[in-house]
Amino acid sequence: MPAVIRPETVTADAQASHGLTTGSRAPTCPPAPVREGPAPGITLHLLDEAGVLFNANTHRLYSLNTAATYIWCCLEEGFDFAQIAHGLERTFGFETAAARTHLHDILDRWRTLGLLRQPAECDVSLDAETIHLRLLDTTFRLRVTPAAPMHDLKPLLESLITTSTADALVLHVTPHSDGFALHEPDGTVTRCRRNEIAPLVKIGLVRRALQHSQDAFAFHAAGVEHSGRCLLLPGISGSGKSTLTAALVMAGFGLLSDDTIVLAQDTLAARPLSFAICLKPGAWRLLRTQSPTLSRQPIHHRPDGKRVRYLQPAPGTARIAPETHAPVGWIVFPHRTHQAAAELIELTRTEALTRLLGECCPLDSLDAAKVTRLVQWIAAIPCFELRYGSLDSAVERLRRIDS
Repeated sequence: MPAVIRPETVTADAQASHGLTTGSRAPTCPPAPVREGPAPGITLHLLDEAGVLFNANTHRLYSLNTAATYIWCCLEEGFDFAQIAHGLERTFGFETAAARTHLHDILDRWRTLGLLRQPAECDVSLDAETIHLRLLDTTFRLRVTPAAPMHDLKPLLESLITTSTADALVLHVTPHSDGFALHEPDGTVTRCRRNEIAPLVKIGLVRRALQHSQDAFAFHAAGVEHSGRCLLLPGISGSGKSTLTAALVMAGFGLLSDDTIVLAQDTLAARPLSFAICLKPGAWRLLRTQSPTLSRQPIHHRPDGKRVRYLQPAPGTARIAPETHAPVGWIVFPHRTHQAAAELIELTRTEALTRLLGECCPLDSLDAAKVTRLVQWIAAIPCFELRYGSLDSAVERLRRIDS
């Protein structure tokens, strides 16, 4: 049964007792084209002198009062902002300033709820750039209007760019107030400043790719390719796994991912999510010798408040194809200490599995059969804790992990 939501900001207070009736569909002023209107899957159902919106994408209901229903009907008829505001004045007795304020607030709320469609793809009045990306089994079309913010996105997304365009899910970055808005395929709209676009797009891509994935598990872990196998590096945020991953990649390991690893449904092999490596300020200092260009990369702001830079593997380093399935050869939990030499401490499979499950996100419900598969899988994998003080010693020790 769909949820019924009655947020105050979805409705507009009428300032007169009259309003729409069942047969009233629009104000009397002539229509004009607008780029904004109902999103796909959103339908209006008239009830008495008001209405109910149904979002078929999320199975949610939104109740509207008479004035809000009037505004929605105007959008369906293709009226622009000025025409709708004028209609509110004439039909409901709003003062001019109040009509515009009410209209602005309700449209802004509807955008946030994903009830309005994103600006039309065919609008050529604005400069725009589009790229196609492949992540796991999903193709995305990312359109940025205007094109300038694409400069901030390409360093993050370069390894995901594809020529495939079939069945692509659309994400659209558009101008909004003093920043930008990200429009996702289900109508979700998130506003941000320009220096927040790249982290926001990454979150959106990963979320949609995991939703459409038929794989078994996702882990909060880094992964690099070594001798044809995945060296899995699970750990919570701040454990240093991205910094260690960057050092390993610069030493010749192949990049699978620096923060999320997906295990394939049939084999539990690791699949890449090869975004650029996300590095926080502590890593900038540790890696300044190995990567002098890192300090020249733009600074981005994540939703959690962290400042980050993105590091793409240098030309000539190992590149992992998006369709790669790398068997997991080792599971290593990084743990930075003050000791000089790096040391691999062998873990029991029980302890390793307990730690690993703390970083696990089943892509479907977890059941006994899946737990059995995980137990059988990890039973054949060497598991360690890596204690290290310097990146150089950690890299050197992991080079010899299969010896």
